[in-house]
Amino acid sequence: MTQPTAAGEDPRFSVHFHDNHIPAAPAGLYEIALDHTVSGEKVGTDNLPTARQDFEIRSPQFTLDGSFVHAVHPAPAASGAFEYVLPHITLGRLILPWERALDPAKPELPWLALLLFAEQELPDDPKAQGHVRTRTVRELLTATDDVLVPDITLEEEVPPELRDAACATIDVPSDVFAALVPRRADLPYLCHVRKVSDRHALRVRRNGEKLEVGDYSVVVANRFPRTAGRYAAHLVSLEGFADHLDGTRPGPSVVRMVSLRAWSFEAVPDASAHFDALIRHMANDPAGLGLRLRPRTAGTAASPATERLDLGYVPVDHGLPSAEHTFAWYRGPFTPVVAQDVPTPATGHYAHADEALVYLTDAGVFDVSYAAAFTLGRALAMSDSTLAATVSAFRARARRLAQRALMRDRTGPHPARDRFHELIDEGLGARLHAAATSLPGTRTAPVPAPRRAAGGVPRPPAVTDLRNRLRSGATREVLLHALREPLAPLLSALDQVTLLAAAPLGHLVPDARMLPPESLRFFHVDAQWCTALRDGVLSTGLGTSLDVAVNDLAREALDEPPKLSGLLMRSALVKNWPDVVIEPRRAVTGDDFDLLGIVHRAAIGPDLLLCLVDGVPDQVVFREPSEGIHFGIDEGDRIGLRRLTDPVGDSLVGESVPRAGEGDITRFLRPATDTGTAEVLDLDAGADPLVPAVAAALRTLGELGPDDALSPGALAVELVNAPQRIVFDPNRPGQQ
Repeated sequence: MTQPTAAGEDPRFSVHFHDNHIPAAPAGLYEIALDHTVSGEKVGTDNLPTARQDFEIRSPQFTLDGSFVHAVHPAPAASGAFEYVLPHITLGRLILPWERALDPAKPELPWLALLLFAEQELPDDPKAQGHVRTRTVRELLTATDDVLVPDITLEEEVPPELRDAACATIDVPSDVFAALVPRRADLPYLCHVRKVSDRHALRVRRNGEKLEVGDYSVVVANRFPRTAGRYAAHLVSLEGFADHLDGTRPGPSVVRMVSLRAWSFEAVPDASAHFDALIRHMANDPAGLGLRLRPRTAGTAASPATERLDLGYVPVDHGLPSAEHTFAWYRGPFTPVVAQDVPTPATGHYAHADEALVYLTDAGVFDVSYAAAFTLGRALAMSDSTLAATVSAFRARARRLAQRALMRDRTGPHPARDRFHELIDEGLGARLHAAATSLPGTRTAPVPAPRRAAGGVPRPPAVTDLRNRLRSGATREVLLHALREPLAPLLSALDQVTLLAAAPLGHLVPDARMLPPESLRFFHVDAQWCTALRDGVLSTGLGTSLDVAVNDLAREALDEPPKLSGLLMRSALVKNWPDVVIEPRRAVTGDDFDLLGIVHRAAIGPDLLLCLVDGVPDQVVFREPSEGIHFGIDEGDRIGLRRLTDPVGDSLVGESVPRAGEGDITRFLRPATDTGTAEVLDLDAGADPLVPAVAAALRTLGELGPDDALSPGALAVELVNAPQRIVFDPNRPGQQ
């Protein structure tokens, strides 16, 4: 099997499943005996004495080092719809499940099993929190009339230093033990080996299990958590219970077992809460996938109001300068269609909000979209401390640089004067004043009255004159070169994506009805709205006509807003799958697509996701994140079959077990208790086990030979949960 890349093409990983990894010798006490035989004509009949050496192969027995556990699924304390999942634990020690001999005659039987207990099934842990009781190994192996303990001889099979060591134990009622513990024939199918090789020398980490290069052993539970409530998962040792794996109830009322690793999670079964169900529900939204206040209606006469609603506008309250109240149309930067260009002032930018108002003559009301964007830009510049500091620092630095450039333009270069100005900027005046006033006996002379030049107070140069002088060749080049450094942080702060990320959700989606629960909306980004937002930021901090003139040069250094698009998703999918893979793709030729970059992705709330895309995609693919490899069944209570011949792991589209008309997965399940839900899977034992049914189906499809058995590794391939995938393509109606 292979693990695809984000684009779904060249595989990152090659994953191989193997039945087991049986060590040459299981753990235990051994003796090596070496006999010497000497032969020859001149050699006597006496042999050399036998050399003997005792040694022990040790492996984990009553405790398990935490470093051996690579991952567990579901994650500890997780909550979700896990009714299609078989919990499992991945171990970094490859041979661990076969390292001890459950039955010396059958080394393929693992000595480990993953048991899943629901609430009220363990007396010492009624809430299924994963609690254990600590006992010494000696106490564990001490039998009583009512407690069945592992059939392990303390003196012969346990090293002396471990006999009084502590271990975690659970007491399982005998009826629960008989119902949950896998049958002897089932055990080989609940453990397998996974070998992951990296095709691109990458190491990918994801939430949940880490799919990484290496060799692992995997222990899978035989129970689906199909009942609402908490479940406790325990990796238990079956050593000493080989005679009690036939499904019959032991005589004692309690079975005491070693718990090597325990965790708990909460199951919330919900057929509508799975990835496929959620994404398809959003795809079939009757309101459409455009960010509008109401569904777009076709074939009906359009009025001015309905036309505005179709374009993504909403009516808002509007106060006129005459103190009258009316309504106006507002639309944020996210539009369901490409925004129409509107006229701009002769300067090419907005100097104040009134310039951005658009009067709609056919309706007699205003479009306040761009005016609101301008006002929002001013509000962001004054409320955001980082943005305000960036603008203020640019203003202060730009004033000094502009004054120098104007002076240089008037008198020409003057190194001494330039150096003097540098010293003044570095605080020379303040240091001289401090030195002069700190001398002993210094008296402060009265400040003389200011003298005015003949002809009155000089008038500052007109803004037009300043602009012309700053735009002149030499002055402009000098100033632009000098402004390069202070402009950099301002340009970064005025980036289109940065400003949109800082905008409140109410400006982006002005009415909550445009984005109801469990909805997906695609949009274009109105570049002119973003320009108005940027103009609002640049309108702050202007104190002099020189600031206004320098502001024009700063605007020239700004790039035009790029063409962006994006999507908004409001769904439980955002909370349950925060790493959902989103692939915006642009058609190149035929069925070839280029992957577009997502320039901004943020979870605005617990169930709301915003993505901005660099460009406009022709289709968007949503994929369930590959958080490692999970096992279970597909939605619909069936196992979607996979190829066992090349290419191994590919889906056999339309083929499943059971087939249509033959029931569903519940035919292979048995209840854990007399009154409980059917949750425990019969694999190769029981009246109607799963393994023979899957093997028969694969033989019919030519994936198994007539006499070939379905191995544990092959079953693992069939039980892998494939990530769900859906394509939104306006040119190809429906989902893939």
